[in-house]
Amino acid sequence: MNINKIVKDSVNGIKDKYNNTTFNPFPKDLNINLTIDYETSISNLLKALGKIKQEDLDNIAKLGKLVESSMKKSLK
Repeated sequence: MNINKIVKDSVNGIKDKYNNTTFNPFPKDLNINLTIDYETSISNLLKALGKIKQEDLDNIAKLGKLVESSMKKSLK
């Protein structure tokens, strides 16, 4: 019993069935309407920022410094 052959045949079978499928689950014309209530969004953001602890702010600052140093190294 060759496990590699069984897995390869299974994957190929699934791939062949997918490639031969004529059903398209996505409509050709898809309209998306996105409405953003900026006043509520900003209000919620400010409320959330008011609840942040100093320890969390320090961790965010450390992460920012780590990203900055990583970017500087990759640019050199």
